[in-house]
Amino acid sequence: MIMKQKTKSRILPLILLVAVAVFLVVVLIPRLVSQSKTIQALQSNAKDKEIVELQAKMSQIKDQQSQEYKDLRKQFCLLTARPTEERAKAVANIKEFLGKPDVQVEFLCSRFAAKPDESGTDYNNPAEERYEAAYFGFLIDPRNNHIIEVGDAERTKRSDPLPEYDYSGRYNQPEELKEIAEKFLTDHKDIFGIDITKMTYEFEGTKPGNFFLKWKTLDGNGKTKELVLVTITNGGQIVRFDNDTYDLAKNGR
Repeated sequence: MIMKQKTKSRILPLILLVAVAVFLVVVLIPRLVSQSKTIQALQSNAKDKEIVELQAKMSQIKDQQSQEYKDLRKQFCLLTARPTEERAKAVANIKEFLGKPDVQVEFLCSRFAAKPDESGTDYNNPAEERYEAAYFGFLIDPRNNHIIEVGDAERTKRSDPLPEYDYSGRYNQPEELKEIAEKFLTDHKDIFGIDITKMTYEFEGTKPGNFFLKWKTLDGNGKTKELVLVTITNGGQIVRFDNDTYDLAKNGR
């Protein structure tokens, strides 16, 4: 009799635990998931509404150089941006390109593609992001944070500052600059998402102080499949980078 009572005393807590687990699985967890989805939907609807309101306000301003328009545009860009933590790797890649870990990197705005059902713009899925740092402009692929393009930052006036260029003239032979560019692109290939060791090199020419280099691969039909363009100064500084592979893919070439 005593043994039976002990067995019952052990079984009852187990039954209670199983009952709680079943309650959580069957009743409570689905409710929490449903509530979470509802909250996300409300947040998304509120965001969509704010986006529409900002766009309406911007469309009413004719002078896009006015401070009012710029302020609204900044609100729009921040509202539709990826979360800061998701953009952290893009910022780190830009700093690595510049070789300046303490440089200030500014997020500007995103470009968005249409929704799959072509019902409008998908503001939750940026196709490209623009940044500025050290007076250089950067185009980033949000899917992997790779640098797509590097050039001068956008200038609204001729008096706006330019990046610091190295035109020291230390190099004057294309092969010298090819080696420098190849080493940089290889050492930092993770920030570009390319491997130029598998591509064919071509020298494209020079203009005072600048050398133009190209790497590409061809598909089975002889069409360009991958294309990387680089401008490097006679001081060994890469001042332009363009992974044109993205444009080739978009244009279906």
